[in-house]
Amino acid sequence: MITLIGSGNVATWIAQRLQGNPRFPITQVFSRHLEHAQTLADLLNAEAIEDIRKLNPDNQIFIFALADKAYDEILPLLPFKLPLAFTTSGTVSCQCLKDYAEQYGVIYPLQTFTKSQDMRKLEVPLCLESDFAGEHKTLMWELARELSPTCYEVSEAQRAKMHVAAVFACNFSNAMYQIAYKLLKENGLPFEILLPVLRQTVEKVSQMTPAEAQTGPAVRGDVNVMRAQISTLSDDRLKELYRLVSEQIMEC
Repeated sequence: MITLIGSGNVATWIAQRLQGNPRFPITQVFSRHLEHAQTLADLLNAEAIEDIRKLNPDNQIFIFALADKAYDEILPLLPFKLPLAFTTSGTVSCQCLKDYAEQYGVIYPLQTFTKSQDMRKLEVPLCLESDFAGEHKTLMWELARELSPTCYEVSEAQRAKMHVAAVFACNFSNAMYQIAYKLLKENGLPFEILLPVLRQTVEKVSQMTPAEAQTGPAVRGDVNVMRAQISTLSDDRLKELYRLVSEQIMEC
C-alpha cells in the first residue's frame, strides 16, 4: 500500500495512473491543504490527511511529489523512519531521504503536467535512480512500469543534466511560444497560424537530430534577413535574445 505525499501536478498524474490498481493501491494522500488532499483521496477512495504526523505506519511505499523547496520543511516532521520512499524531483537528491527512510530512490517523470487535464494516457518517460538491490529494486521497477512502459535507469548526475535539457527543450521553447503569441496578437494575428509549423518541427526532430532539422535565416547565415527581422522588434531585450539564439544556431 502507498502513501502519496503531495497533491500537485505530479501527484495528480500518479493518482490517475494508479487509480484502481490492485498491485499498488494508494490508500493515503497528504497535503498541507486538506481540500487538495481530499480531491485526490476521493479519486482513489483513500484517506486524506493534512498533518504529516498522521502517516500510516502500515504502508510500505511513500512517494514524495512535492515542490523542491518543500522537502526541507516536510522531512523533519516525519513521525517514523519510512520503509521505502521515492522522490519524484528532477533536481532534489534522493540523499535527502537518507535519515528518513530505510530504502530510498527516485522515480522522476520527464514530462510537463497540468492537473486540470486527464493525464492517464500521457506518454511519460520515467528516470529511475537507487542505491539498493534485490527485492526493493524489483519493487521499484514494478511500480515504475505500472506508471509508464518507458523507464530508464540513470545516475544522479544524468538526472540533473536531463532536467536542464528538459528546461531548454520545454520551458524555454514555451517561453518562445509566448513571445510569438504576443508578437502575433499585437499585429492582429492568431497564434493558431503557427501550430502547423510547430507540429512539423516536433515531427522532424523525432526522425533526425535537431541540428539536421534546423531551418531559418540563422542556419543559412542570411545576415540581411536577420537584420531586417531585428529591426521590426521594439523591445531591446527581444533584439538581444534574437541575436543570442541566432548565434547559437550558427555555432551548432
